[in-house]
Amino acid sequence: MKTKFGVSFGMHPERIYTPEETYAFAEAAEALGYDSLWIGDHVSFYGHYTESLTTLAAFAARTSRITLGTGVYLLPLRRPAIAAKTAATVDYLTGGGRFVFGVGVGGEGKTEFELCGVPVKERGARTDESIEIVRKLWSGEAVSHEGRFWRFDGARQTPAPPTPGGPPIWVGGRSDAARKRAALKCEGYLSYMFSAPRFARGLEDMKRWAEEAGRPLDIEGGAWTPAHHAFIYVHEDAEHALREGIRNLSRRYNMDFDGIAQKYLFYGPRERCLEQIAAFQEAGATHFIFKHAGPADEEMDQMALLAEEVIPEVKN
Repeated sequence: MKTKFGVSFGMHPERIYTPEETYAFAEAAEALGYDSLWIGDHVSFYGHYTESLTTLAAFAARTSRITLGTGVYLLPLRRPAIAAKTAATVDYLTGGGRFVFGVGVGGEGKTEFELCGVPVKERGARTDESIEIVRKLWSGEAVSHEGRFWRFDGARQTPAPPTPGGPPIWVGGRSDAARKRAALKCEGYLSYMFSAPRFARGLEDMKRWAEEAGRPLDIEGGAWTPAHHAFIYVHEDAEHALREGIRNLSRRYNMDFDGIAQKYLFYGPRERCLEQIAAFQEAGATHFIFKHAGPADEEMDQMALLAEEVIPEVKN
């Protein structure tokens, strides 16, 4: 199966990009031939974040081919009716067929849960119920729901997403709960901060759970996607790349990544990064999403470097 490659946009932890730089990133990602363009999501976090779905709506107006996705939208922080409406609008603005609704439970930042009035301990249950409601509302028909957190009768949202059945939903996360959600309820899984062996084990678990539930994962046919989000910094000096990667991730997550980045960051010369990508391909990943982990002023150059010198080597 053809491996696909995406790139993730997001404010650098040490710099807020201008609107012009934001639009230029999306246009460059499409011009460079990337398959997909993604954006992370937080309501109140340590780094700088624009609201994800409204940013993708702007990207939809500046692009015509590239798939757009949230990587990942923190679904439990929003009422599902609002999430469904906004996501359907993004799909509508793309013309349909090029939006992926990546969702996750979050939890790294307790403050944003307090800000949104959502108990952290309820985030998994709220996400499961929200996915059910979102799919109902995407039908464009009058629907009802009786659940633990939300109840409504005869509600309808239009226009329905132009993508038949609604956009694919991918689940991001590192836990068994996230993988089960992806295998049993959704159309893809997006890992991050994973080793290749752990990805392989997780994928085998998801295949088994799905098989037992009577919905085998159609990976070869493209109906279900195992994807990996990789922080990456390509540089001939591996020590420099690792040092800058540790600095970037430590600022982004407000914790010391020394000892963690060594395990999960793609870094160093092109050949080393190609080996890391190949290991995840062998583990079963079919879609990679790269996020720059070096200095802010190198982000556009790194995006071009990956597209022109790294990705072609993988495809060949």
